[in-house]
Amino acid sequence: MIKTIIVDDEITSRETIKYLIAEYFSHIEISAEAESVDEAVNVITRYKPDLVFMDIEIKGGTGIQVLKQLNNHDFKLIFITAFNDFAIKAIKFSAIDYILKPINEFEFQSGVERAIAAINKQNNRASTDSLVVNIESLKDKKLALRTSQEIHLVNFNDIVHCESDNAYTTFYLNTGEKIMVSKGIGEYAELLSEYGFIRPHQSHLVNIEYIKKLDKSEGGYIVLKDKTQIPISGRRRQQLIDILNRM
Repeated sequence: MIKTIIVDDEITSRETIKYLIAEYFSHIEISAEAESVDEAVNVITRYKPDLVFMDIEIKGGTGIQVLKQLNNHDFKLIFITAFNDFAIKAIKFSAIDYILKPINEFEFQSGVERAIAAINKQNNRASTDSLVVNIESLKDKKLALRTSQEIHLVNFNDIVHCESDNAYTTFYLNTGEKIMVSKGIGEYAELLSEYGFIRPHQSHLVNIEYIKKLDKSEGGYIVLKDKTQIPISGRRRQQLIDILNRM
């Protein structure tokens, strides 16, 4: 049996989760429920669950505060939330599932099935640890880049450009340092677009602050201040020119 805890201060939400578990997942056992930060910390510590459903905003604080108070994150986490775009960004970049309220039964089934697969692989701690770092770092315009050995906290302004190679992305910093992470560039483009980054090519992401010039000849490319040349794809060329003309 998979031991589960539900953390939510809305009784209707807890009842919906319990109903869907009973309906579709007979091998999941609900060990306890909680509706506040203190209760959540106590029951998670006591029952050592395999899976936790947690609302982002609960009585006494947030689900993030619960995670900070726990010494052990060795469980699969699924956030249940009605809002809070900022937290969702951190959740997505930490490879943690979330389900939006009102809960859709098909999304719920899919999320729980992914959770069960992750539990079977026993790879839960790294994602949850990464979330705790990401949720704090994004507030200060920093990005937590997790490699196989380390977590690097990088200021957005220190990132010159990023380059992807299939499922890997390399970050080039203004110090000359390079950091490679096992995450596609598309996810970072979504986050960093709000902080002065543009995507001239599907494999490249560039900090506007480090652009020296744009060559508009056929094909075209961007020249960075360190003389690096970044290609521009044909379908993004005019969009990029328009963005730079507005600066």
